[in-house]
Amino acid sequence: MALLRRGSSGISEANFNGRLEREKAKTGAITASLAWNDPSDLDLLAVVHPDLAGGTHTIYYRNKEAAGGKLDVDMHARDSELVDEPVENIFWKKPPAGVYSIRVNLYKRRGLRTEQEGVPFRALLKREGEDDLSREGIVYFSGSQSDKSIEVFRFTVDGDGDVAMGQVGKEMPKPKPLAVMKVAAVRKPIKAMKVMKVMKVSPVAKGKKGKVLVWQGKKTKTSGGLKKDDLVKSKKGKIVSKVKSEKGKNNKWSKATKQAYQTKGYSGFKVIKKGNSFYEKTKEVMRNM
Repeated sequence: MALLRRGSSGISEANFNGRLEREKAKTGAITASLAWNDPSDLDLLAVVHPDLAGGTHTIYYRNKEAAGGKLDVDMHARDSELVDEPVENIFWKKPPAGVYSIRVNLYKRRGLRTEQEGVPFRALLKREGEDDLSREGIVYFSGSQSDKSIEVFRFTVDGDGDVAMGQVGKEMPKPKPLAVMKVAAVRKPIKAMKVMKVMKVSPVAKGKKGKVLVWQGKKTKTSGGLKKDDLVKSKKGKIVSKVKSEKGKNNKWSKATKQAYQTKGYSGFKVIKKGNSFYEKTKEVMRNM
């Protein structure tokens, strides 16, 4: 398995998030995204090995929905649909328990002078209640390099939805065999039931509703360490991190959209759509910021 080669993509976090907002990319309990600055076609893949028997599932451009996840943004698949700032996105609303491998693949080479010339990229991994993780690297198409497909993130999801990061580059686990139930030849006498111990209730909120439980005062903190003072209710009524909320308000794309809205003299709700005058004005404002 190819190792992640370090490289500078030149893509800032604000620019990355601006691309995702532009394409209306969705988010979930886990979200993986990819951005690069090149006409070549890079693919974002997710290989999922569930805890249940049934083999490995792969999410990619030919199989956009699998193992509870969905590839909702896929760019540069066709020569006629190239953009200056491409991005791809995979999200899971309710990720099943298992081992996950997020990979970057150079599918089609465009504009590269030699086969040894690579394409720098940046990948982001977002998890509810946790800080975002970022990886930068370079993929090569062929030639003397073997780095056509590179693993950027490896993590495990347990039955409660908690995420534990792992080491990239390791072999994925083999599918578990189907369990075979054995029939007892002789029926054993039933033993007396043991008195169950009272389980202690943890003050840590886990899973997708962790922040809500902390906000309601039912738990002390989330598994990521967020307390009630670290949370805020959004305009849509969702309980989110104060830090992430402030980042969203200060996002360059959001500021540019607001300024373009005022410049064009709009009132009330206005849809921004790629290609319309509102969208073009927003891009013009971003270039001048």
